[in-house]
Amino acid sequence: MQPPRTPTLNEFVDDEMLRAPLLFDQVTDAVVELWRQTMGGALRHGTDTARVLQNHRGDLVAHAVRSLRQQIRSTQGAAAPTSAAIAPPPARLELSLIGEDEVAADIEVSRAVERVKSMAEFELRELQAYTSALVGDFNVSKDTNPFRPEAYVRALWDGAQSLPLNRGAQAAFLHDAADPLARTLRQGYAAACTRLDEQGVEPAVYRTIVVSPSSRGPSAEQTLAFGVSLQEIRDSLPMPLDEPTSSAQGALGGGPRVDQQLVDLLSRLFDAIQSDRHLTPACLALLLRLHPTALRLAVHDTTMLDDYDHPVWRFMDRLAFGISTAHVIEHDRWLSFARQLVDHLVGDGAADTARFEWALSRIEAYERHCFERAVLVAQPEITNLQLATDRSAQPIDVGTMDTVPAELLPDASASATTPAATSLQLRPGQHMRAYLQGDWRQLQLLWTDELGEVWLLADAAAPRHWALRLSAVERLAAEKLAIPLRPRSLVRSAADRMLRSMPPTPR
Repeated sequence: MQPPRTPTLNEFVDDEMLRAPLLFDQVTDAVVELWRQTMGGALRHGTDTARVLQNHRGDLVAHAVRSLRQQIRSTQGAAAPTSAAIAPPPARLELSLIGEDEVAADIEVSRAVERVKSMAEFELRELQAYTSALVGDFNVSKDTNPFRPEAYVRALWDGAQSLPLNRGAQAAFLHDAADPLARTLRQGYAAACTRLDEQGVEPAVYRTIVVSPSSRGPSAEQTLAFGVSLQEIRDSLPMPLDEPTSSAQGALGGGPRVDQQLVDLLSRLFDAIQSDRHLTPACLALLLRLHPTALRLAVHDTTMLDDYDHPVWRFMDRLAFGISTAHVIEHDRWLSFARQLVDHLVGDGAADTARFEWALSRIEAYERHCFERAVLVAQPEITNLQLATDRSAQPIDVGTMDTVPAELLPDASASATTPAATSLQLRPGQHMRAYLQGDWRQLQLLWTDELGEVWLLADAAAPRHWALRLSAVERLAAEKLAIPLRPRSLVRSAADRMLRSMPPTPR
């Protein structure tokens, strides 16, 4: 008797999609019951929301299932295009205006996703092992589960927006649906694993899967090297027993004898940088070319080991930051510019601090050039926002301004003299990550009005701009859903990894 044929990933997806309507219906039923118990006959947001939800639950479920199907198809579609294949931006970019209601919804989406991940952590890990087996990824090298928590939460939110309720009531639905959805998905994930097991699917080595915690702030490990200089780390390395290697001596071009502890330190640091998962292969290739030059300079300039802000390290930090934050359309130009800088630094074998300081100034000039070009592209949107926020301008007929809604106009009670402040402390030209409309987005601040009440930002991943009220930015920042991006110290992070991997010093 032949063993049963194991299903394909597409067959698994089709089977799970048949169960999606019941899942969303169960979650909706739980919220209806909750609202009936907590509100009775009272009105919420000026409406009998429990009755509205009950009467329109069919529309909600249909919209949610449709959204989930579209997300799954998108996940299974063609791979994302490379930067070279990205089409040039259109003549006029779409301006998305984000108010406090939309931000409140984003916060609820984020909380619901975290709730599902927290409650169903084990089941998600196990299902990922099964779906990895379905596609032959037995090392579980990537996330192969199409039914991630984000997909269900976004689908449920899309369904909630079909309800004839105001945005506050829709967000309240998602808030109250988070726990029922997490419980239902936990059961659904477990049942899916059982079905796959019964169909003869042998899971991949899921015991080796590490589900990264959703930490939003720096951990203690990330600041381990604070207060510990590279010189101290060098002195803690074992003393060499043999003569300096010929390869190390060659790196100096026949110069002074090499301190083998210094060679060991620089080698370990660059090895640790090479393992930095936040750096792209193209960026890593450029940084690793600097290893011999950095070694030659460290022999003559001992301050390299005393200061994490030495020009060599700062150049590497700014180079990596510039590449990582470049707009997708600018990415290839950024890489070309970076290669020219590195070629100049390593081309003739010379090594001195002044050259790295010069290279730093070139990066800063190039960043200003890219920023000015981005502002020029955004000028039509900036003009519209200036008109909408200029208190001295004539009254604006909001009905004729399809790009600027009435709620974007400044409140009459706002101060006319004191600029608004934000905990992000962002200036035009600087970058941030923010959770907007269901996704983490990398943004650059292009412009603010005179009072800092309206922000215009460029999306790094698409030819698109976003306009946010300051109150919306503050709300996101308070929820850790808007985070400033600054150049991070690559060598300090590398030193941290070195210290964690080194055996403890015997007392």
